[in-house]
Amino acid sequence: MKKVLFFCSAFLFILTNAFSQKKLAEIPRADEIPVVNPDAILITNSVPKLFDGIWEGKDRYIMFQEKSELENIVKDEVELTEDNYIWIYLKMFYGWYYDRSAEKYTKKTSPEKYDSNDVVFRDIQNIKIQFKKLLDIEDCNAYEIIVSYPNIKEKTVIPVAVIGDELYLDFSVRSDYKTYEQTKDNDENVSSFTGSWSSVAHVSGIKVSKPIVSENLYSLYVTENRIYSIRYWKTDMEYNSGKAYFSDGEKKYEVPKHIVSAGNVYTCVTGRSVTIRNVELKKNLNLSEYKLDSKNLVLATGTPYMKRISQTCDFESMMDIVAKANARKAPKEDPPLPPFKADWDMEDIKSIGIHKKILDAVRRRQNEFYEKYPFKLKMY
Repeated sequence: MKKVLFFCSAFLFILTNAFSQKKLAEIPRADEIPVVNPDAILITNSVPKLFDGIWEGKDRYIMFQEKSELENIVKDEVELTEDNYIWIYLKMFYGWYYDRSAEKYTKKTSPEKYDSNDVVFRDIQNIKIQFKKLLDIEDCNAYEIIVSYPNIKEKTVIPVAVIGDELYLDFSVRSDYKTYEQTKDNDENVSSFTGSWSSVAHVSGIKVSKPIVSENLYSLYVTENRIYSIRYWKTDMEYNSGKAYFSDGEKKYEVPKHIVSAGNVYTCVTGRSVTIRNVELKKNLNLSEYKLDSKNLVLATGTPYMKRISQTCDFESMMDIVAKANARKAPKEDPPLPPFKADWDMEDIKSIGIHKKILDAVRRRQNEFYEKYPFKLKMY
């Protein structure tokens, strides 16, 4: 009996092991996957020239300034301990009046007269920033802004892309950017959109408080005649530079298994699996809605979060913008009723006089009748 049980156990173990090896056959060995540290790209403590100037959004202005530029603005008792800061200047009252945050002067000591609608805040907060390239190339258009908010221990990472004079929060970067230029040179027919695009985490904005970070990413894989959307979700797994695969029935495509963005790790597969099952074929997708940078390595979508309105990044330029904005006057409110244009004719005026005489005669007869035959109310 013991021999029979031992034989059955051994047979089941062999079958299980063979089945597992068959399932894991497509997974590359650990020694074949070079594990790359996503933080290997150095963080810079200087503001890249890409971010120079004053940026305007729907509800705020932003300047990325170095310590030397801020020392003449903030009050003397404010200590600037870092090299770079982000200056966020809010629009107030539906954009008709702008606040005067971070001014060195107060209402009493200001050389200029304050408008009664101006808002005076305390001095500028020490919002420290650093920059990290998303692509390891010389002229990179995509960065992660590492923000240290006051009284928050954890740093906040905000991915941004700058294309021309527009700043985007919703964008993707080319997964194979290191080999793309070589492929493009060898094949002139390669489309600017063709390839794997890794999405970055979308944040709710560049704010004075910690923004909300998206839980899901939607990367794209563009072929000659099809566009596939691949969902990545936040995970606690360690980052791995391996690849994941999906097929359209004819060809097999590979994309990054993990994406590191905004300080989080996102995955498109579960566990050790390398087969993607949540691929969606995009139909009737207009590529004209997307915007590429000059090197075809950054793909932005939607409307830009901010636009550069000035190449000069200093306090005087900002105050000039505020003064011009506050000099505007709100338009007059529309009347509750539309204006009526009188269009009278002389015959109409004459008829009014005639009708008035008739009405007066009717009312006179009514009064005479009432005086002659007064109504008597009876109580029942």
